[in-house]
Amino acid sequence: MTESSQSKRTSSNRRRGSDAEAPPSKIRWIASLVAAPVILSILWPAILLVVGYAAWQSWGAHYVAHEYYGVNAEAINVTPLPDYVRTDIIRTVYNDAAMDKLSLMDKQACAKVASAFSSNAWVRRVVGVRKLAGGRLDVRLEYRQPVAMVHVISRHPDRNGAGFFAIDGEGVLLPDTDFSPSETLRYLHIIVPGAYPTGGVGSEFGDSRVQAAALLAHLLHPYREQLGITSIGVYGDLRQNPIVQLEIAGKEADERWFWGSPPGVEAQSEPPAMMKLQSLLNGAPPGSDLRQVQYTSAPIVQNHPVMQAPRIGTAPVGQPR
Repeated sequence: MTESSQSKRTSSNRRRGSDAEAPPSKIRWIASLVAAPVILSILWPAILLVVGYAAWQSWGAHYVAHEYYGVNAEAINVTPLPDYVRTDIIRTVYNDAAMDKLSLMDKQACAKVASAFSSNAWVRRVVGVRKLAGGRLDVRLEYRQPVAMVHVISRHPDRNGAGFFAIDGEGVLLPDTDFSPSETLRYLHIIVPGAYPTGGVGSEFGDSRVQAAALLAHLLHPYREQLGITSIGVYGDLRQNPIVQLEIAGKEADERWFWGSPPGVEAQSEPPAMMKLQSLLNGAPPGSDLRQVQYTSAPIVQNHPVMQAPRIGTAPVGQPR
């Protein structure tokens, strides 16, 4: 073996040894960089920032929003309740809509609160919702007005005999738990054979005859005591006349007036509802057909509150002087 060949083999072995030692050297070099104070001052804060952000998104933001900006039932103010509403609307809506999980930091908080209150049977319309200082909410509501009691024969297995369902001027069912049996006498009775609600509280009664009578009850409600009217019934057969025809009755058996079509859907030759009402206020005798009684103009005064109902074209007037 020549000296030249031996030198080449020695050199080759050195290179292979150097290559074998390279990986451990690189690992040690990277470890030394990580352990260096300068790298730590940059790397560890970045790691903590990422971990902290993830933790905040997972539970921190929700905790703070709920703890410091959550909606409290005691901080909700609504339009004063009418005397006929005995339900604690704030507490009922708060529990039913799980508003304890809502945060005032939510951009849709006012819309969600409005939606929650609009689902209550006593609320006809949510006028507006405002956030106030101190985490308070001001909710402006328009309430439903009970105007009649629908007389029915109970179909409930636990209740036998006759009963009543309270409705407003749009024929929407109201919570019957807010009315005592004696209070049914304060409202007009709607008597429609076989009538029974098809929906629950907060929905329409579901009978076109009752819906028509509800419109008339809305108009007559402020004058019920003045006119001595106690009930509204249907007249004739719907198969012969597609428009429900109504009649009203007083305390005595012979006190009946034929009203005709519901307010707002009168026939072309039929007087409007306000003219019929004026005829009653002017003393139309029992047995009169209010579609035929001549209207006598007289000065009138609005001494009754005007009730709002989109299905009635005109508001009730007051009694003549």
